[in-house]
Formats: sequence, C-alpha cells, structure tokens
Amino acid sequence: MDAKEYMAGVFDRASGSYARVGVPFFTPVAAELVRRAAPGPGDHVLDAGCGTGASLVPAAQAVGPTGRVVGLDLAPGMVAAATAEVERHGLSQAAVVLGDAEHAEELLPGERFDIVLAGMMLYFLPDPPAAVRSMAGLLRPGGRLAASLLVRSSPAEAELFALVERALAPYASGAGSAPFHHTLGAPGELAGLFEQGGLSDVECADVVFEVTVGAGQVWDWLWSAARRASLESIPESLRPEARAALEASLPQERFLLARTVRYATGTRA
Repeated sequence: MDAKEYMAGVFDRASGSYARVGVPFFTPVAAELVRRAAPGPGDHVLDAGCGTGASLVPAAQAVGPTGRVVGLDLAPGMVAAATAEVERHGLSQAAVVLGDAEHAEELLPGERFDIVLAGMMLYFLPDPPAAVRSMAGLLRPGGRLAASLLVRSSPAEAELFALVERALAPYASGAGSAPFHHTLGAPGELAGLFEQGGLSDVECADVVFEVTVGAGQVWDWLWSAARRASLESIPESLRPEARAALEASLPQERFLLARTVRYATGTRA
C-alpha cells in the first residue's frame, strides 16, 4: 500500500466524524483560506483534497451560479460527505469527484481554473513540490494557488498530546501523533515550494486559531481526523478501556489550544 492509498483509507474511515465532534477548527480555517484566495462570481475553482467540503461550500457560494467548483478527494467517504453538503446547500455549480489532485488533468481533461485550493493537505503527500507544480499547472494565466498548513502548536497542545501519549502507551505506540510525511513548517519553506512551482507574487501569513477541547471530547477528536492513524492499532475490544484510561489521566475539564495555521497564495504568470 502506498502513502496516498494509506492516507485515503485513514480519512475514509474518519469521514463520518470529521469536523463533527464539537471542536471547531477545520471550518474557520477553511473559511479563511477561501477569503485569502478571493474567488469571485463566475470563477472556476478546484478544491484539492476537499474533505467534507469546508472550503468547497464557501467557494461555491462565492462563485455563484455562473461559476464552477470541483472538489477532489481520494477518500470515498469524504467525497460522499462533501457531495451531501453540496446538495444540502443547493449548490448546482459544485461537483465532487473521487480522484487524485495530482492527476486532475486526466480526470478533467483540458480544464483550467482561476483558483486552486489546497487546504491542510500538502504535508500528507509524499512529494509536495511535485504536487504544487501539478496544481500550478492547472491554473489559467493569472490564476491563484492558495494553501494552508498547521505549522505550530502551542505549549498547551504539546502538553495535551504528551498526556495522550503517556496514557495510551500501553495500547498504542505514538498515540496522538499525526502521519505527516513533511512538516513544511520551517520559515520560508511553504513560500519556497510555491516559487519552485513557478508561482510569483507569493505571500505567506500565519493566523492563530484558538480551539477549545473538553476532556470528554479528546478521544473522539483524535479519532476524527489524521491522528486516528496512530490509534487504529488498538484492538477494538480494548478501545473502551483505552478511552477510560485517557480520560482518567486528563487533569482538567477543558483545554484551550492555540493552533497556528500558515496560509500561502501565489499567482501563475
């Protein structure tokens, strides 16, 4: 199983609870990505790694009925969830396709976009420079690529994940860790990826999101996204015991976590 197939499986299994455990993070992060990409009426937008539609829906609302938004995701569960969101909002200008954004030209032959969104996904890919080049190649001249990445956790978050790892060590190794292939958090690294991909006028900015997680939400939160990869090795019969051990180890009822997200935008000449 290659890296993409593995991560597609993780997110497929997470799709039922992704962004649905009462911990708001992905929705405001996605809204900020769309705001920075600034789609307008009539624009054509590709949302690469669209997940359950957190960026897809506001992008489709921004382009209006004369525009077009295509979401791509490798996880069938995410495609189904995003499709349901598109239908719930009555967005006939949006469609969701199962597939790899790096091969979008094969899925959407000859199509070019005014904007490509890459929200919180580049660090899961085995070759981020190749992905950026591929996505930049899907842009029309003057089109924009916009990406986001979680680049820095607060001391409070580091402390929480240390507690998670200690409590769950008898059940799983590396509990609570994320399966990033690359962190891409070094200064200038994301901007450098954009420039290597042939994009100009590259701009980066960090935005801090304050996330509140209740002690009773931590287990479900871990399972709802990529961090579930480190927990799936826990035998199903032991999961109630593991959850109880985790919750008994947490010293407070709520955790306030400051999570820094880096946004980058760049333009195709």
